[in-house]
Amino acid sequence: MNAIHRIFKNGVAIERVTLVRATMNESPEINANLIDDMADCKKIIVDLSFCDYIDSSFFGALVNAYRKMIAKGGSIVLVLSNTFLTNSFIYNDISSIFKVYHSIKEALHALNNANGKVNTNEYQKLYERKEPAKIVQTHLQLIP
Repeated sequence: MNAIHRIFKNGVAIERVTLVRATMNESPEINANLIDDMADCKKIIVDLSFCDYIDSSFFGALVNAYRKMIAKGGSIVLVLSNTFLTNSFIYNDISSIFKVYHSIKEALHALNNANGKVNTNEYQKLYERKEPAKIVQTHLQLIP
């Protein structure tokens, strides 16, 4: 059974990883998929919202693809679940490299904006709704 599913939406490739644990067993597949996506798209979303755990091999495949994509002038962003965000000790490493979103819809919206960043009005709305996890993430995206 294939654990990584590819879809295209509005010119963006979306790689949906439907595993609880993304490990070295799946890293060659995600690496190959991302390299294939780079030939057709400049914007890629990797949906890891099903994942509670990512090992260093899988993370390394994501970083490798990210570096190649940046060299081509494109971008790769991640969608992570709240469970992953609260349970993962590597979140700081991930968020220091990738832009991280909470849903595919949010990632698509950001990628389809001119500069791919969440605007400050969104930050204010999150603050008013008292959504601290999203406030912190949005704040990090606004820092140059």
